Amino acid sequence: MLAPFEAADGSVFCIKPDTLLDLSADHVFIEDVGHARPYPTPDLLPGLDRAGYAEAVRTAIASIESGLLEKVVLARTLNVDLGGLSLGRLFSMAARNHPQAFIALVRTERFGLWIGASPERLLALHGDRVDVDALAATLPKGEAPSDPSAWKPKEREEQAMVTHSVLEILAAHGVQDLRAEGPRVIAAGNVMHLHSGITGRVTGSGALPLAYALHPTPAVGGIPRTSAINLLRTLEPRNRLLYGGYWGPVDGRNADFYVNIRCMEVGGGQALVHAGAGITAGSDPDRECDEVERKARTWLDLIDEQRRSG
Repeated sequence: MLAPFEAADGSVFCIKPDTLLDLSADHVFIEDVGHARPYPTPDLLPGLDRAGYAEAVRTAIASIESGLLEKVVLARTLNVDLGGLSLGRLFSMAARNHPQAFIALVRTERFGLWIGASPERLLALHGDRVDVDALAATLPKGEAPSDPSAWKPKEREEQAMVTHSVLEILAAHGVQDLRAEGPRVIAAGNVMHLHSGITGRVTGSGALPLAYALHPTPAVGGIPRTSAINLLRTLEPRNRLLYGGYWGPVDGRNADFYVNIRCMEVGGGQALVHAGAGITAGSDPDRECDEVERKARTWLDLIDEQRRSG
């Protein structure tokens, strides 16, 4: 199942697999899997650069201080030359280096080719149990305290916003026996996040209605949702397409959906790495610029590693 960032019900669609691969087998190469028909390579439309991103952060902080909203998640892109590198190898390297992430490689006529390594689950529904990640706040590995209570107020407040919003939405859609455990500190590549695990019991709704209700969470949109999305439409120069959307396998009532962050949009031998950061009243533009560039290292480091290895 695949859904873009701005996913009205009609824009969510399923892809039926025609080939299943055992990726634990060393001899399997994704490039060997043929396409039913060739798709044209779409033009890559870049987003904000570092200077533009810093200015957008300043504007967002001013909007927050004026009372328009509490938080907005701003995204930017980083251009990278793939130089004939193997996407199949990048996929396998991501699976090896990020075993806790959801690794996906998708190509469609509408969206082109995307590859992602998401550390954030939107929801998992198995039987009547639903699990949702409330993931927010980011620090470099070397700076992140192992005790979540030792993180600065800005990061703890940002994560609490996401947790509270998810609990409210699930309760409003009839999810019972809700529990939130955390926050705890988790690793995602070269950065650390605050994470709360939310569980509940679903009596009626399936995975898709819950996904529609949750998406976009404050971890990729903002609070309040409508005000945040309206602001990012003003500040971001391009449509996010699949960045910040969600994807994952569906099998009957059971589903596992992951938010498409830490992702890369590929066109020919070029790519755009997408990354974002949550902006609140306590944000600093330079630190937010540094944060998105650290998040982009998920793919930039793998690209560098493949170049070194030949």
